[in-house]
Amino acid sequence: ISSKWNTSKGVDGITVVQNVLKVDGVLGAYEGSAESFPKWFVEEAFQEFQRWKSDRWTRSATRGALTSTALDVYLDTSPFACAAACASIGLPIVFLPGDRVDVKRSAGRILELQEEAIILGVYQGRLYYRLVLHKSEGGSLTEGGGRAFYWDESEAVEGGLRLVGEGLGRSIPLPKLEKFVPTTGGLKIIYPGGAVVRSDLEIFDGSVSLGTIPNGAIIPPEDVIERRINSCGVVRFLVTHDVGRGWISQRIRGGDEEEIIEILPADHNMTMNRYIVPEDSARAWHETYISELSTSQPEQSCLSLDIDDLGEFETLLDSGIIDGLDSRESDGVLSKFYGGVSDDLQDCSFTRCAQILSHVLGQESHTDDIDPVAHEITADALSHVIDKLPSIPGMMARISMLRAFNKRARFALPWLPLKSAQESGLFGGLSGFGKSLETVGRNWDAQSEKDWAQIPSISARLRSCRQILFGNVKKEFFGDVLDATSTPTSLAHDEYELPREVRTVRVNRLKARRAMASGDNAFKKKHCVFSQLRRELRGWSGAALRRSFVAKGHGGQKRAFKVKLVGEGVNDYSGPYREVFTDAIHEVTALD
Repeated sequence: ISSKWNTSKGVDGITVVQNVLKVDGVLGAYEGSAESFPKWFVEEAFQEFQRWKSDRWTRSATRGALTSTALDVYLDTSPFACAAACASIGLPIVFLPGDRVDVKRSAGRILELQEEAIILGVYQGRLYYRLVLHKSEGGSLTEGGGRAFYWDESEAVEGGLRLVGEGLGRSIPLPKLEKFVPTTGGLKIIYPGGAVVRSDLEIFDGSVSLGTIPNGAIIPPEDVIERRINSCGVVRFLVTHDVGRGWISQRIRGGDEEEIIEILPADHNMTMNRYIVPEDSARAWHETYISELSTSQPEQSCLSLDIDDLGEFETLLDSGIIDGLDSRESDGVLSKFYGGVSDDLQDCSFTRCAQILSHVLGQESHTDDIDPVAHEITADALSHVIDKLPSIPGMMARISMLRAFNKRARFALPWLPLKSAQESGLFGGLSGFGKSLETVGRNWDAQSEKDWAQIPSISARLRSCRQILFGNVKKEFFGDVLDATSTPTSLAHDEYELPREVRTVRVNRLKARRAMASGDNAFKKKHCVFSQLRRELRGWSGAALRRSFVAKGHGGQKRAFKVKLVGEGVNDYSGPYREVFTDAIHEVTALD
């Protein structure tokens, strides 16, 4: 385990069962003719409304793992929290959420190809980021690289993190903590062999030795520039000396760890501002930031969405239903709108969501700040009910309720049945109920519906309310199911070779194109890529098709087999694998 890691004690079984029961209770509230949510759920939705309205917190998956899913954390996006986190790792300026940063160091090494990250927020005093550009060989943003993680002070050394463009923090200088610029009377070399001056904070082969400061030499306080701890936990000082500007260690690494330097006491007559904890530095920066922000940006008029009373929130919940639709259908429309916009904008903020709805209702004339894709998603979700939408406060209250429900549903879905007992051949046959209406197909007719017995069940309630689940919640659940049921594959002796379990599938796209260009439908169906795949994979077991192997240097592409494109002279480093599926799906949609 390195010095940087995330962990969680997980969730106990009682809490899991209670959460499942509460989710089922909310689903049951949609069944009645008169909607009546449990009191605890309304209070929870109100708390979610207040949290969301503050625009301070955002949820993100981290590189830590909790069973089969990522360990999620709620990040504080406030400027003060970000300033304190930046001060704790010794950054000269503040990085705010949305800023892009060039990353040149990682885990104690200098990257050959720099990466680009976006700032997310703060959790437990640490500044979290997510990589958006991964240039290393074989790197993948679909694996751990695309999840949130944090930096330590060894990575924030001079030149390690560099802001891209003009940051949201206005480049206001951030005062350094005393642990980075300690108040000393200088440093005295006390090790017999002297102190080796290196060009880098880390001690590795690429760190050039500039020379040695002899035993007994004293470095004056003005030549002691900075103090940091490297990735190995060694305290290092950045100093200027006759041999050059470089880093020296406080102790010998390994062995008895003898001291190399002695920190001389500071002159008590020296007066300077002392920043002991990160909050001290953040407070000084925040005062300047607020003053500049207030003078440069005029106050923007916004909707009055202040709700401090639970009774008022319940009234808004009742008024937030779209005219002509019942509560389940109305919430399904709002879920489609918010789920799509949230996926596009990466967890849509309260203010941005209200602006989009204001524009839809014609109350907001400025559209420059609205993302074009979000505008398209909104039009697709709300165009058929545009004249029936309720007030914006009512819709925001309903969306807050949906956010609260989906938070619980994310953890309850693995434990909720998707198939009722009556659809089982054993239990359904003994009980006399048979299969559900959804699986009868063409044998069903109107007369059969009258004699059909659809017993109430959790799965029936979940199916009827599937539209109120956000799209990302469903995708995450099905992704976890795919990961849990994928076939394990042992690695090959050569890490750049595919294992023998990953078999090769031959596809002749040249023949398929000639067939698709002909007018004979029978010829098309025989030689198209889809049919070739079907013939090649015929006889394969389900376990072979559930393989999900990621080869080194293939860009993180998961694969069940290797593709050989006949007559094209290309190697499958994930491109041909994706092309085959693209062509097959295109043929299915093109043919009758």
